[in-house]
Amino acid sequence: MKRIVLIACAAALITPVAANADLQLWISYHFQGVEAYEDGKYADAKTLLTKAHVETCDEYRLAFTMDTAGLTHMALTEYPEAEKCFKAALDLRDADECGDKSRFVAASLNNLADLHYVAGNKDKVECLYRRALEINKRDCYSVEVGRSLNGLALVAADAGNVAEAENLLKRAVRVHYMGGRSEHPYMATALTNLGILYTEQGKLAEAKDALRKAKHIHDEVLRADHPDVAIRLNAEANLRAKQA
Repeated sequence: MKRIVLIACAAALITPVAANADLQLWISYHFQGVEAYEDGKYADAKTLLTKAHVETCDEYRLAFTMDTAGLTHMALTEYPEAEKCFKAALDLRDADECGDKSRFVAASLNNLADLHYVAGNKDKVECLYRRALEINKRDCYSVEVGRSLNGLALVAADAGNVAEAENLLKRAVRVHYMGGRSEHPYMATALTNLGILYTEQGKLAEAKDALRKAKHIHDEVLRADHPDVAIRLNAEANLRAKQA
């Protein structure tokens, strides 16, 4: 099943006013790297994030930089490098599962699961998504719960478990709705995947409705040349072909 990969790029909320020189440099390099990644300037992002890495020994901040570096490598299909970055971020956060860092463990797990999915290492995917779900069991409307459900739906669809995949995607949509993310890109992710699944099942009216809602979100929050928009457009083309 064709999927969208929309990955949270979590950023620590740090006030630079009272920061020392090293922290100010990390803030500058890290957030410039995040911006470059979001703009699709992946070579620039790699350079900036490498500089950010050098400027901090703080595990909390370093985990954010490693996760973003992993996303950048993943976008460039540099999968071994992406895996190293995601595992490093996970190790930094996993060391303190009862502390403040623990709330970001699920994000690192979902990033690693997404990577294994797109790289074709699907035997490693389901357990990572389920571990992320377990971590967030007390925060049932967390954005990471929605990501995990979306990923598990793709695994189910690939295994031919269409009814399970549909149920998981509907749950992901509800999680994002109840979490106040009705017009968030992750909602569009679940809706687009639901539209693709409905098209494959021949539920064309339902597919049209899901893709229409995804388009509304994309029109509001994403650039026209964003890869996720291209995937939705392809899904719409497939739907029109089925309707014909």
